[in-house]
Amino acid sequence: MNARTEFVAPPYVANMQRVDSYADIDEILRSEDFMQGSHRESGVFFNGSLLLIEGHEHMQRRQLFSSLVSRTAMHYYETGALVPVIDKVMQELRDEGRGKDGLVHVDLIPLIRSMLYRITALVTGVDNVDTPQKTERFRDLVDKLGVAVTVEWSTGDHEQVIRDGLEIRRQLIEEFLLPSLERRRGLVSQFKEGKMAKDALPTDLLTMLTLHGDDKRPGDEDYVWRECALFLVASTQTTTHTLPHVIVHLTDWCKSHPEDAPKRTDATFLRIAAMESLRLHQPAPTLLRIALKDVTLASGRKIAKDERVALFFVPANRETAVFGPDAAEFNPYRVAPPRLSPWGLTFGGGVHTCIGRPLVTGMFNRPDDKSGTEGTMIRILRTLYEAGAVMDPTKPPKRVAASYHDAYESFPLVLRSL
Repeated sequence: MNARTEFVAPPYVANMQRVDSYADIDEILRSEDFMQGSHRESGVFFNGSLLLIEGHEHMQRRQLFSSLVSRTAMHYYETGALVPVIDKVMQELRDEGRGKDGLVHVDLIPLIRSMLYRITALVTGVDNVDTPQKTERFRDLVDKLGVAVTVEWSTGDHEQVIRDGLEIRRQLIEEFLLPSLERRRGLVSQFKEGKMAKDALPTDLLTMLTLHGDDKRPGDEDYVWRECALFLVASTQTTTHTLPHVIVHLTDWCKSHPEDAPKRTDATFLRIAAMESLRLHQPAPTLLRIALKDVTLASGRKIAKDERVALFFVPANRETAVFGPDAAEFNPYRVAPPRLSPWGLTFGGGVHTCIGRPLVTGMFNRPDDKSGTEGTMIRILRTLYEAGAVMDPTKPPKRVAASYHDAYESFPLVLRSL
């Protein structure tokens, strides 16, 4: 069994009140009596971004970015960015040839990132990721930035992680973000001068910020880069983190349920498997909140004004009273209780519910709508299983060693039907 069953909390939450009840966490996330308390160290990358602002400002910013996560945008990302890149990557694997055993061997982690880079660039508004060299450079920088913005979970020297991250961000700005921003400033100027229709503008973060005047805030010139850091990392993090867990669970599940093995190329089955895996493995397993006043929750738990509490999603998402006596086990056929999401609290709750959730899970609530999407995780999973993907029996996966995250840094696969 490769799945981690225990929750390992980072040291920085040791002295905080631990909240691991599903009902208590859900109430806190939805309550106006709490504010964001996470990302104290990584705030240098995120302060002022959608992730950390509150109240009316948060509502306005979320509305501003709504077009980036609309049904039309999601359909475009999937059909115009994800699918062509997946096809290209899989063709490259075919062209590279097979190993001595006649099979294609690949590491899933970099493979996922290579499939998602175009969506990352499109959502954020990064141009000129158009050659193999630039693509590899862009992916490498975004990957390293992802390490820095999760510094709270790092097992290394946090100050060094932040210094390295700031240097990576500087390189991203210089090589990719600033040239892309300057182009959008020119396009927005043309629109404002009546030389271009608004619907001809790109639909991406940098364009939205430029239209709104947030590309050059007086006294806070770096704001635009902090918002970019959020979107660059968030557009790939959940899929990269969770997809290996789905494969681990399905590998074990199909050993005891061989009748389900053929369903691994069925999008509907893969979606319920992915949702169950998301419930068990969160990209952000702990969030922090600060009480704005003395609060007594419905359960009777008391939280003092200004107290920072740690919300532990892993035990909450495995609570037997909520998800059944086998809540700690993987069961793709689990039926979530009424009004609860099958992924539990993984995408948060309340006003700070993850805005990019449909990008990962797809927009599937309108089966008669031609603009419905599979989502990045399901589309990639289906492609891999159609290529006969199995875990490499000679090379076990390796967990991330430099972080408390429940994640893999290497995940060897064999593609038997490519």
